[in-house]
Amino acid sequence: MTEMSLNSEQLKAVVKSAIVELFQENRQEVSALLAEIIEDIAMESAIEEAHFWSLLK
Repeated sequence: MTEMSLNSEQLKAVVKSAIVELFQENRQEVSALLAEIIEDIAMESAIEEAHFWSLLK
């Protein structure tokens, strides 16, 4: 097997290219995943806020 070596700029370019390709080829799936992540963050924030206010009562 051939061993490859990448410097940090080359690695950054390869990773960026892979991410862009992922977004382009799987736009709906990525959008759904991001929406779910945002919903989870919002839910966590709401739970923390409710907990905070329950402690003040």
